[in-house]
Amino acid sequence: MAKILLVEDDELVRDMLAQVLKRAKHEVQTASNGDEATELLKTSKPEIMVTDIIMPQKSGITLISEVKNKHPDMEIIAISGGGRLDPTGYLDLSESLGASVSFEKPIDNQALLMAIDLLAHSKEKN
Repeated sequence: MAKILLVEDDELVRDMLAQVLKRAKHEVQTASNGDEATELLKTSKPEIMVTDIIMPQKSGITLISEVKNKHPDMEIIAISGGGRLDPTGYLDLSESLGASVSFEKPIDNQALLMAIDLLAHSKEKN
């Protein structure tokens, strides 16, 4: 079980992913944008953050950069369906800024859960 912060502006996607994570026995907090996530991180210390890239108020790219500066040990999973660019461009950028793993939408739930388990397991070892 991992403590996860899920940051996604699309309510349907956020709710669906939160349910998938909760069914897998993870503790999940959600935020609808990068600003909300920043506020939650002032009082909460998740092990893993799953964040969308294209969001209003504060993009996932900005959020990843800020989180890696303040919480360098936090594992980050980036997700994107793209925007004006092909999603792989955003995902490559997110990984260069510190995301451990990235997924294109629609997300393969099993692959996401496997990535979370691997990241959580690696944190337990450290």
